[in-house]
Amino acid sequence: MEENQVPASPEPSRRAEKEAQTYSVPWSIGDTWIGVVLLVLVSAGMVTVMLLGLKKEYLQNIGVLFLELVYILPVALIFAWRRIHWKHLGFGKFTINVMGLGCGLLIGGYAIIIVHNALLSIFHIGTQGDQIMGVFKKLQSPVWLFLVGAVIAPLVEEIFFRGFLFQGFRQKYGWLPALLLSSAIFAAAHLDPVAFIPTFVLGCVLAYVYHRSNSVWPGIIFHAAINSFSLCAVYIISQYPGIIPS
Repeated sequence: MEENQVPASPEPSRRAEKEAQTYSVPWSIGDTWIGVVLLVLVSAGMVTVMLLGLKKEYLQNIGVLFLELVYILPVALIFAWRRIHWKHLGFGKFTINVMGLGCGLLIGGYAIIIVHNALLSIFHIGTQGDQIMGVFKKLQSPVWLFLVGAVIAPLVEEIFFRGFLFQGFRQKYGWLPALLLSSAIFAAAHLDPVAFIPTFVLGCVLAYVYHRSNSVWPGIIFHAAINSFSLCAVYIISQYPGIIPS
């Protein structure tokens, strides 16, 4: 007598299909990966600028603004091609509860980052803060760097990495794989191996905040606050090295 075969449960596939419908966006997963390819090309251009030794010149004039705005180019090209309205990136309202959630996650995230930086110090490896401090010491004026870091970068990067990339991956792979994948690309795009883990952690927090709110605004606010605080702290230390006891 043959044993009764238990049919495979359709629940996982139904769940994935329901999630895809819930988080549907008007661009395909193919468009999303095209955006990644375009990002790689943009990043290659950034590497070329650094190899040519032009980074310092760009960081103290309007050129740094151009270098950051090019990150919006993949979205602009794909949206123009598909005739997609920018509202689909998530410029809607959000609740104050999401901001509380984000603050809690950032506290946990910074605990990981502190441990990471402590390990780098043990092995005498410079942190991202050390690198930024070196940049400040070379610049005649940090105005453009502050403007881009505190205002333009949070806006541009949240639009691309969370509004476009995370959403595009989420509708195909689900929110958790999309969070991990978009955050890894976010970290890699900063072209700084030492800062990969801190940037990845930050990307995970911002992606989850986007997932809970479906709005880019909380991420932009958190991103701007983090960059502003970091830049101000590093700038003060670079100008007044004796402020921290050795």
